[in-house]
Amino acid sequence: KPFCLSPFALEPCRAYLLVHMMRALWHILCLALAVANHCDQVDCHDEPPAVSMLQVHLAQKALQQTTYHDDSRAYYWSNRGRDVLRSSSAPYKSPSNFSSGPSWIWPNDLKEQVRHSPLIDADMNIYVCTTTRLRKFTSSGTLLWTWSAEPAQKMTASPVLYKGSIYVLPHESHIPTAASIDMATGTMNWKRHYANLTHSGDAESLSIYNGIFLFGAATNIMKGMDTLVAVRAADGNYLWEYVTDAVMWNFMPSSPGDGTVLFSSTCGTVFRLSLEGELLWRAGPGHQLVCVAVGGVTGPNGLFYAEYREGRDGASYVTAHNISDGSVVWKRELPYRAAQYPAVGQLGPGGPLAVLAAIGDNPLPPGPPELEASLLKRNGGAWRNAVIALDAATGATLWHSQDRPWNSTVGAGDYDKHDEGEGPCFPDAQGIPVIAGDGSVYTSSSQHGDLRAIRDADADGIISPWEVSTFETKQCFLNSPSMAPGMLVAALCWGPMYVFKD
Repeated sequence: KPFCLSPFALEPCRAYLLVHMMRALWHILCLALAVANHCDQVDCHDEPPAVSMLQVHLAQKALQQTTYHDDSRAYYWSNRGRDVLRSSSAPYKSPSNFSSGPSWIWPNDLKEQVRHSPLIDADMNIYVCTTTRLRKFTSSGTLLWTWSAEPAQKMTASPVLYKGSIYVLPHESHIPTAASIDMATGTMNWKRHYANLTHSGDAESLSIYNGIFLFGAATNIMKGMDTLVAVRAADGNYLWEYVTDAVMWNFMPSSPGDGTVLFSSTCGTVFRLSLEGELLWRAGPGHQLVCVAVGGVTGPNGLFYAEYREGRDGASYVTAHNISDGSVVWKRELPYRAAQYPAVGQLGPGGPLAVLAAIGDNPLPPGPPELEASLLKRNGGAWRNAVIALDAATGATLWHSQDRPWNSTVGAGDYDKHDEGEGPCFPDAQGIPVIAGDGSVYTSSSQHGDLRAIRDADADGIISPWEVSTFETKQCFLNSPSMAPGMLVAALCWGPMYVFKD
């Protein structure tokens, strides 16, 4: 049956497949016996002996021993985008009414730069990584430990939680060093220096799947990533690397949970590799341009969703690809500039599976006032930001929500004084949208810093003011908030980390 060919449908089809495999084996054995005994009296068209459900169950257990497991879901938010799908959606509900304010705040007194979403373990402990330090807090705000990178190093990559350790990738002079840190104590398990690799310093995301630690590197380019590197999570020993002909930015590989990994370039090229580094398929043009700082994620429905721009000045799109062969299911042009990796999730119980695409104008580093005034005038007087919800099966618009305009080309807080040695935040237009189990969508502005909770409660396709709750941080985000049951954690690029709890 065609449905059974989908890796996402193996569980419901497994008994069906096993029964028919056993029947086929029966006929093969039957014919072999007939040939071996030089007779033609054996009726090989009869049905084989009955296959019991116990036998099917035992065969299923044997198959499960060879399948891949998603260890990322041992934690509530294990990496950027939550788990190996990188879908930025979760089945649990978090606070979506900000009128009472946060439950507690980490003030970030040193004004360190926070480039990624905080991580949340199974005990609701929170891990926040700046460019120089990694801290662990309890859910009530007690600091448990602090781990520091070496003085000359910066941590611009998003860490990942995996089997009791948190993995980071500090770099010095663009040379990366991987490190595994014990989640309980904050002590180092191991570190490994990769002198032959180059890290460009963008906000990539680390990933670990089935014991393989994946991160990006730059081989034939100066900015971004064009190479996927695989090392052993147990000790950092090098395994393999795959060099592409495209440029990824804020590199974030994902996996459908079948022993393969997918990622897409800033211009829409999509790759699917095995965990042994073999290219399974490639879709889209290859060119070494940085079209826009976005990429793609895996949905729970057998599709991979790439957000990108066609060339540096072309239109922006979301395209849905079949994971099986890379073929295009649908392609949708966006109203204006693609701004971030998409999110994929169900918009509440009984709601549609949706793709949330962030669109907007990218903040710039601080510059001359006359240049800023000129750019704002050319853009209608303000920088724009919005999120659009698309039907995951067809690409049709479900709803659209416009953020308030921003009268600057620079993200809030980037003009302020920061920790010594820090460069500008220079964020994307917004963090990745986050989808909660009740259908609430959280957006995080990299312009004025508004944190919004949006839910189309009456399902009319229009986001009314009463369906939005806003918390004004007045500091820009570089990445999205994180979720656990009854808890939302939002860390700003320069400002505090806010924790909202039911």
